[in-house]
Amino acid sequence: MGSSRRAVLRSAAVALTGGVAGCSGVSTSPRLGALGVTNYDTQPHDVHVLLLREEPVYWASKRVPAAEDGVLGTAVFDGYPTGVEPSRLLARLDGESLSAAERFDFSEYDADCLGLQIQIGDEARPPELTIWYTAGPEPCEPSGDD
Repeated sequence: MGSSRRAVLRSAAVALTGGVAGCSGVSTSPRLGALGVTNYDTQPHDVHVLLLREEPVYWASKRVPAAEDGVLGTAVFDGYPTGVEPSRLLARLDGESLSAAERFDFSEYDADCLGLQIQIGDEARPPELTIWYTAGPEPCEPSGDD
């Protein structure tokens, strides 16, 4: 009986250790190195972003100028915490509800750093947001302007 009890306990310990080992590894999301907006529309727009870990860690709004005379409207979000590995970004256009926000899930990308560019569509359709990303060290490298 003692021998079989030890075998059962040993099997349970191995199974438990194996199950926990997969969870105990450090799971990290990429850092956010750059966050900007490009407006292809001929109307200016307000873009609202919410950066989440478990709780909101950054939220901001930017008025993005209209594209005119072949020059796109642009804006850059700054002031977000650089030491935080966010889990999700929500971006919404003008007065849209938060439930209509475009979502970007950082955990879906295997990179140390991501640069995000929010794009506002053109006049060919009602303007909508698209989130593009750049992976690699470039978005997190200092620009030299600091």
